[in-house]
Amino acid sequence: MSKPQVFQLEINSFGSTNEITIYRELLEQLNCDSPYYCYELLNSSQNDNTALKCFIFSVDNEVIAVMPFFLRPIASEKTVGDYYDVSSPWGYNGPFFKEDTDEALVDLFWKEVDQWYHDNDIVSEFLRFNFYGNHSHYSGHTLHTLKNVRGDITDWDKFWSNLKPNTRNQFRKAEKIGLRFEFHHQNILEEKIKAFYEVYIGTMDRRDAIDSFYHKLEYFLAICSENPQKCAIGLVYQGDSPISCEFFLLSNDTIFSFLGGTSSNHFKLRPNEFLKISAIKWARENGIQFYMIGGGLSNRDDDNLYLYKKKYFQYDDDIDFFTGRKVVNNEIYLKLIDTRSEDKGSDTKILNVEEGFFPKYREKAQS
Repeated sequence: MSKPQVFQLEINSFGSTNEITIYRELLEQLNCDSPYYCYELLNSSQNDNTALKCFIFSVDNEVIAVMPFFLRPIASEKTVGDYYDVSSPWGYNGPFFKEDTDEALVDLFWKEVDQWYHDNDIVSEFLRFNFYGNHSHYSGHTLHTLKNVRGDITDWDKFWSNLKPNTRNQFRKAEKIGLRFEFHHQNILEEKIKAFYEVYIGTMDRRDAIDSFYHKLEYFLAICSENPQKCAIGLVYQGDSPISCEFFLLSNDTIFSFLGGTSSNHFKLRPNEFLKISAIKWARENGIQFYMIGGGLSNRDDDNLYLYKKKYFQYDDDIDFFTGRKVVNNEIYLKLIDTRSEDKGSDTKILNVEEGFFPKYREKAQS
């Protein structure tokens, strides 16, 4: 007679160097090469009101999945007691499962997570999934959120010929006027990180970006120091001055555009096109198969940012990005919403979690 399996859901609180080391070792055991699970990347928004934690799910002492998440207290005068919600860190993460994990174990993982939520006064959960299918069997509502532009870069001639003529001309123009491209990977000098940061922060100021994009210099220094294989910096110079930049993330087969910017005084020189095409050339020459530019500001086909990115890979299939929404405690969720508003008496409308901002009780704070 076989023994019953033993399931365990543990919480890693990243409260010590040892816990961070354990998390990194678990990623290696799971063969996770996605840069979006790197601790330094996940830790960007942690503060006194947002604690980074991680679920560790094991079966018979074998780790099957890890899932980093933010635990956030909910401040409200409408409820009695302490309540919290869960949110994915920015990027593409959610649970990372061991390859070929049985669907029944995936279902059990979510069952254990949901039980933990009920036992620990969690009101709602918002997740950003990765591109490895981890949205399948999610126990909440799964939404197709964005189309992400990704291109196969293994055939340079095909890539170049598929570019729109004006994009090729923009690249040639940048070459002709003498713009210079640098790509830095692995042991990136601090001065190059600072050069990137100067252009990047200037761009954030010009766009009046939201606070979550205002990373400190130390954030990028830490990512580069602790994850040398998974990050890179592209810089375009006019003379000795950096005028365009991109911070890249790398997995074994993909280079991801992460964060970047361009000096507003140099738009007409087309340094951004010069940077992206030069970075694609580097990636291809170094054995990388795909270039992921990302998505637009919405899921609309006419989204301007999406269309700008699509011009690099107009014939490649997009990659679907999913998010997850879940109300764990309906009663408290409704109490947290101001029911004296236009939604008063419309609980069904309020609990339609697939439309509008989620969780709804945080909408005003985000506006």
